Amino acid sequence: MDNKDLFNDPARAFNRTREEIRIRGAVFNINEGIDIQDSKNCTTRLVGWPGMGTRMVSFHLLIHKPGGGYDIHYHPMSVESLICVRGKGEINLGSGWVTIAAGNAIYVPAGRPHATRNTAESQEDFIVLSYNCPPPMEYYQKIGLFVNGDFDWRAIDSMLLRVQRDNIPEECVMSLNDFGGNERGEVKGPEEVSHSGGIFNVYRGAPFTGNGGLMKFVLWPGAGCTMVGQHTAYHEPGKAFIPHIHPISEDAIFCFDGKGMGYLESRWIKVREGDIVYAPALIKHGTGCHISQTKTFLTSGCATPPQYDLYEKAGYLKEGKFVDFPVI
Repeated sequence: MDNKDLFNDPARAFNRTREEIRIRGAVFNINEGIDIQDSKNCTTRLVGWPGMGTRMVSFHLLIHKPGGGYDIHYHPMSVESLICVRGKGEINLGSGWVTIAAGNAIYVPAGRPHATRNTAESQEDFIVLSYNCPPPMEYYQKIGLFVNGDFDWRAIDSMLLRVQRDNIPEECVMSLNDFGGNERGEVKGPEEVSHSGGIFNVYRGAPFTGNGGLMKFVLWPGAGCTMVGQHTAYHEPGKAFIPHIHPISEDAIFCFDGKGMGYLESRWIKVREGDIVYAPALIKHGTGCHISQTKTFLTSGCATPPQYDLYEKAGYLKEGKFVDFPVI
């Protein structure tokens, strides 16, 4: 896949208007977005957010240079889920710093103080994909792009003219690990996770095979994560997850290992590591792996609000209550 595929497909975010993205969805990429220098050694990249047309979810890339970090802060209305994409760093969920690395997924409840940082001794950037459900309007206000109840479209359009495709490597370096200590979701349990957050891993979760292949529920209400359903999907060559719609949920599917296909509206689109398939409610979407590929294609989808019918179908939600589930 070359740049012609990336830039010429009409479903790519930079080839659609905000109004089209809001109604029809689009394919974003972590290497494309408005960079905000939040500190000397930290950059927030606005990838998918209301300034680009999303509604119930935003996704930003948090780039920590060695020695860089975000101060303790909280989102008064937004639930945050984070995926460590590259490097190793630390997170503080209000009870001290713990190590995390590429492959970890973190849940932060609304109002929970938290911070992330990269050590000064690190030899590489620590890069995290952050989902906020709903979008953190207080942040856009802080950086001057949301003023008096509306977005500063002139400023946003001016910044979009200066966006350049970045060079963050797209090949997957994420892996299964046991980082997190006492902040691990499996140690804390769902009730405590719902109050103080927790650390998980994209390769470990409650299994489900009813939609065309193996899926693992990682951050989801059964694990104590409200307002977000973060699921990892495994696509074998020639296999696809059934294109479907969510009546009320938005979905943002991060492609993190391999090359595959994303279904949006009424057709398949080529996607690869670093792409994010954004589907508003009622827009048909899905993911798959073409038969010509030689390896499994992996994605991590963030749906908000969570898909309760999916958990019922999996047998983990019965008569309105979550039951015990395996974690593999």
